[in-house]
Formats: sequence, structure tokens, C-alpha cells
Amino acid sequence: MPFCPKCEYEYKDSVKVCPECKVDLIDEMVQDTSETEYIELYMVSNRMEADVVISLLTEHNVGCLIRDLRLFPVLPDFGRRARLRVAVPKSQAQEALKLLKEAVEDGALTEQGRFL
Repeated sequence: MPFCPKCEYEYKDSVKVCPECKVDLIDEMVQDTSETEYIELYMVSNRMEADVVISLLTEHNVGCLIRDLRLFPVLPDFGRRARLRVAVPKSQAQEALKLLKEAVEDGALTEQGRFL
């Protein structure tokens, strides 16, 4: 069955182009075995703001990870003591930094977050 190389969704054999991504389907997904180096760019104080950052970056096709440094992640977030760090692939760091700075300036992200 064919796959979309962008969203990785599997389609029936009769489908030739991904209706969402508008790219040609491929017969087989090739796994990238190279290690991607991530760098931490931004720190937020709560999961809700981390979700906003994830949405912003993935909307612009920037990969990201959230590293949770809280001692007790099951407890609610309390101010700046909660530490959730946003990491992006090193190759996309400049683009991610630009997007995050624009989001702070536009008010999409609170000023409680900070750049690392």
C-alpha cells in the first residue's frame, strides 16, 4: 500500500496523491537512521504554553520536542518553577527562533517563557 512521504499516512492502492499534502505517494517508507541533533531554544512554565509552541512549530514544519525538567510532573505547574524546554533540530533552529520571537511579539506566547 502506498504512503505519503510527508504525513506518513497509508492509502489504498488506487490513491496516487495525498489529498492533504498534495504530494505523490511512495511504495515504501524509508526510515531515516541518522541521528538528529536537537538544541533547546525556549523554556515555558506550563504545559498549555508548551502545546502552543508545539502547534506553532509543527504548523511551519519545524520538528520539536518538549523536555520536562519538573521533579514531579504529575503535580500542577506553579509559575516559573515548572520547566518545560522546547528543543528543535539544529538544522531548523534559526527558523524556529524567528517563529518564537514573532509569537512573543504578537502576544501568542506569554512573557513568562524565556529564550535559552
